[in-house]
Parts: sequence; structure tokens; C-alpha cells
Amino acid sequence: MNERPDLVDSILRAAAELPALRIDRSRAIELAEEIAALHSACADAASRFETGTEEDFTTELLRPRPAALDAGTTDRHTGGSRPVVRAAADDAPDEVEAIVAGQLSAEAATQDALERIAGLDPALRCFVQVDARQALERARDLDRERAGGRIRGPLHGVPVAIKDLFERPGRATSAGGIVYSGTLGRRTATVVHRLESAGAVCVGALNLDEFAAGGTGDNPHHGRCRNPWDPARITGGSSSGTAAAVAAGMVPIALGSDTGGSIRLPAAFCGVTALKPGWGRVSRSGAFERAAPFDSIGPAARSAADCRRLFDCIAGPDPDDPVTLGMPAVERAGFDPGLRLGVVLEPFAADADARVLASVRQGRDALCALGLQCQPLELPDLASMTALHQIVVKSRAAQLHREALRTRGDEVSLAARSAIEAGLFLDPALARQALSLRAATLRRFSASVFGRVDLLLLPVVGQIAPPYASLDGAQAGEIQRFFARSATALRFVNWLGLPALSLPCAPVQGLPTGLQLIGPPLSEARLLAVGEALQRITPWHRARPQLA
Repeated sequence: MNERPDLVDSILRAAAELPALRIDRSRAIELAEEIAALHSACADAASRFETGTEEDFTTELLRPRPAALDAGTTDRHTGGSRPVVRAAADDAPDEVEAIVAGQLSAEAATQDALERIAGLDPALRCFVQVDARQALERARDLDRERAGGRIRGPLHGVPVAIKDLFERPGRATSAGGIVYSGTLGRRTATVVHRLESAGAVCVGALNLDEFAAGGTGDNPHHGRCRNPWDPARITGGSSSGTAAAVAAGMVPIALGSDTGGSIRLPAAFCGVTALKPGWGRVSRSGAFERAAPFDSIGPAARSAADCRRLFDCIAGPDPDDPVTLGMPAVERAGFDPGLRLGVVLEPFAADADARVLASVRQGRDALCALGLQCQPLELPDLASMTALHQIVVKSRAAQLHREALRTRGDEVSLAARSAIEAGLFLDPALARQALSLRAATLRRFSASVFGRVDLLLLPVVGQIAPPYASLDGAQAGEIQRFFARSATALRFVNWLGLPALSLPCAPVQGLPTGLQLIGPPLSEARLLAVGEALQRITPWHRARPQLA
């Protein structure tokens, strides 16, 4: 290994101002190698892509969609008119439908959720805070309103829970740690306000990796969030409590976030459905930042239909978040069986469990049976986009948490420190240079990929959830390296600002697996329509863990 002595010495000098990090020469060498690799990746990308501004990126996002995405358009293959096939609801209403229809009272649904939380959460550690009294009071108020003829919205009376990232007046938001937990909120995050306006009953705040900077659910401050399918295994993260609470049936819908796979990964490991909305579709106002250019707030639920219900409530412009796009809050799309689906599996085969890829192929085959035209596809610039994403994420995290690490670094977990450390020694100009390439990478990707297909299918992750024991033992290094390699299938989506839908696949060894559908900008409605159609003909999203 090339020790890069000048960079190593520079890191050690800077680290002297952050003694709580305890960076020795061995760790400085590792950081120097990581930083040098990021510089090299940025230089390579800069030699191939033209620079642009945030406005250029927004322009690319708002470019007219390919004709294939216009519902009810001419059939590309026969030249004839093809009617759109609309997904029908299941014959038996699910819990959310029963509550919204008034077949189950808000109080009864909320009481049931609280009882399940009380019975299961001591073992699973999905929640940081449970607001039982306030939730029941709100549920009773909503039942009285229904009796009086008032329905607030599409979530009237539905129990929900939120990742502990969202500000609420008079309440602490931990962001998974303890160094910020003494600060009380002064406003209501836009997404929380919109949930409440739609009639939701918030029962509490959910566990997560510290600072939303991790992919396991291992939180030393609030407890390891455990996978309901096997509590000895990880949930994935950082939206660990979000996915696990839904999988365990504590709540039917929950709110999480995704900066580089943070809702898709735990959804796959826990066997639930989750939507990562595209850039600018959901306000981040009042949400704790992980890395603002990529932060995306979205739902996890049993089904794509329930994800759509929550997304419809939280999406739309917000003057408090100037990057939200001026698009309608709710869009509708029917299921078009003529869509072209690009299937991307080969780049991930070397690291994947063959059984997991076989499950993803079962999902592909089901989509082909619905009429989608499936074709193998290669994606450009995956490694480059992953590196550019990491430059920005690490730099932003360092800016956000430098003072906390300087003054209270001993109270920050090793995992969170490790995720942030490299950014402390990156030149901020490198992040600016990386972001300047974002518009050009989106333009090339859209032309070379979405000029050929309408949607993409990728695995979320190529393994079943590993045991927590593997994080602590001799395999720990290999597990972490596997997660880093797996992120190639996740982080480019955030870099490009694309929407993605994580869907359960056939289980392996009785444990969940997942695929993701990825669309061009502004295609959330299309993704959800395809997801609903898939879940009408497959049973995987209906599977439930056996809980004591």
C-alpha cells in the first residue's frame, strides 16, 4: 500500500484538533488511500463530463419524458392504440383501506398498534419514542370528526411512525445519536405536517443508524434494531426502525429517508415495500440532514398501494424547501404492459448469493408475464457516480458534525465516526467540483439508458440479511467491504435524483430478498403502478414473520 506520506502527515496534524477521534498513523494511512481514490475518481470524471450548475441539473430533471412514459400513448410495437390497464385493488381490503373506509375505527387501529409495539419493541428496538397518550387522544378526535362527517384526507385515522429525523415542536429529534438530543424542535417538519393534515395518527419516532450514517441498524445509543424475521440478524439501515416496524406489524405505514439506499436496503432485508422519491418531489424542510443534495424522504409499507397513498400525501412543492419542483402533489398513472424493462444483474453477480439473484429473476419473470418487455442492459459510469456521491456525502457530513466531533466526539459511535472521518480531511472544493458534474452525468445516463428502456430492474442487495454476530467477529471487515461494493446498486440513484421502488421477492432460507425498480425523473406514479400490478400476481409482499 502506498502510504502517501505527505497526505498522511497532513491528516495527523489536522486530527490533532479532534483528539476524540483517536486517529493513529495506521488509520491515517487508510484515510489517505480513501481520499486519494476519491480525488482520482473526481479527476477522471471531470475529464469526461462538462461542468454545470444546480440549475442545469434541475433543467435535466424537468426535460420532457420519453414518449413511452405518456399513459395511453400509441403502442410502439404495433402502431395501434393500446388502452392503459389500471391496477385493481385486492378483493379483501387491507388494514389501511379498512381504517380509511371507516370499517375500523382510528382508536381501535391505534390501540392495536400500541399493543403490538408494547409487546414486540422491547426485543426489536424499532422505536426511540412512543407517544401513546397523544396518539390515542388524536385517534379519538379523528373518530369524532368522522362521526360528524369530516374526513381529513387519505390517511384519516391510520397509525404511522416516523424516522427520528423530523422536527416536531417541543420534542427532541435524536437523529440516532445523543449529541443533538437536547435540542427541542421549534417547528413541524413539512412531511409531518402533511401527514397530520391527511389524518394520520403518529404513534412515535423510529430508530436509525446514528446520524443516518450506516447500513446495519446497529445503534449503540438506542439499541440494535433487530430484524423481525430473525432477531439475530441486521435490519439494514439507516431507516432500520422504519422497515422493521412495518414488517413486524407495529404500524401499517412508516416514514423514512434515503440518501444512498437508506430505505431500500432495510426494506429488502425486512421484506417490505419502500419508495425512494426522486429529487425535489418531497420537501426536506424540518428534516435532519444527512447530505442535502441527495436526501430523499419516502414511505415504507406492506404494499406499493400503501406507499402510493402516503407519497400522495407528502409530495409536492414547498416554499420552505426551494429545491422542490413545481409539480403536482398527486399524479396518476395506469399500468402500461408495453413498457420496456432494462434488467441489470451481471454487474452484481460476482458478489451476490446465487439464490438471491434467482429470487430477483423470479420477480423479473413475473413482470415479463405482465407484458413488460424485459431486456438485459448495461449501465454507464456506475463506479464514477458512486465515488462522486461519496465525495459529497462525506464532505457534507463533515461540515455538519465537525463541531460535535470536536467537543463531544467520545459520545459518537465508532461506526458514525468512521462514516464521517474522511470528509474531515477532504478539500471542500472537491465536493463542489463533484456536484458540478451532476447535470452532465444525468444527461448522459438519460440518453443512453432511458432512451432505450422505460424502467430499470436491479437487485437491492445481493445477500440476505447477515447476522449481527458477523459485524463483531472475524468477518466484520469482509461484511463492510461487501456493503461498500453493494452500494454501487444504490447510490447512483441518489446521485442522479431518480425515483426507485423496493419490492419484496421470493424468500431465501425463509428470509426476505428484494428487487428495485428505477425510473427516469418524475416517474414515481409509473413505478407504483407497476409495483401494484406485480403485487397483484405475486404473494411475496403478503408474507409475515412469525413473532412471539
